[in-house]
Amino acid sequence: MFVMNFRHCHRRPHRDSAVTGSHLLAAIGRVPNTEALNARAAGIQLDSEGHIQVNEQLETNVPGIYALGDVKGGPAFTHVSYADFRILRTNLLEHGSASIRNRLVPYTIFIDPQFGRVGMNENEARKQGRNIRVAKLPMNAVPRAIETGKTRGFMKAIVDADTQQILGCEVLGLEGGEIMTIIQTAMMGKLPYTALRDGIFRHPTLAEGLNTLFMMLDS
Repeated sequence: MFVMNFRHCHRRPHRDSAVTGSHLLAAIGRVPNTEALNARAAGIQLDSEGHIQVNEQLETNVPGIYALGDVKGGPAFTHVSYADFRILRTNLLEHGSASIRNRLVPYTIFIDPQFGRVGMNENEARKQGRNIRVAKLPMNAVPRAIETGKTRGFMKAIVDADTQQILGCEVLGLEGGEIMTIIQTAMMGKLPYTALRDGIFRHPTLAEGLNTLFMMLDS
């Protein structure tokens, strides 16, 4: 339990108020720790927020100088930093041509129920002029969720109606991040949605709900 006092002074006389609660979330954002690098002395370009600017191979505007992880901006995730490392390892040590172009970056919020998403949402797909179909399934239709008594939430997937490719998904529910990762794997392999619709998944598991989710497109 905590109590916080606030002082209000916007266009009115000062007054105090108190808020009582059990949890406090401080979400004030982050800034890149690049000031001490003196990047401009090396001619390296920064954006307005101080992030190091890179191309699709993570190379800065100065040839031979690279940046990876949070310092380059974008989603500040451990898994993104590790993926950046693999790109540089491939290109610098193995003389490959890896790129961040079209890289699928998954998101998971570990709330209750868990929320996972990857790829496009409906608005993003429509802005690209795609002909899409949307599949949605409540978690109370998933056998494992019913058995565990954790039926809050839903599964949702966006599919390109012309190619049958899965464009993105959102899963709010029991182990939402894990279910999302199954769909992400199918997206990485460029499988049509029918592969998950018709696949045999162990009963009773959460993955089994993917059969029913993608059957919704044919109903």
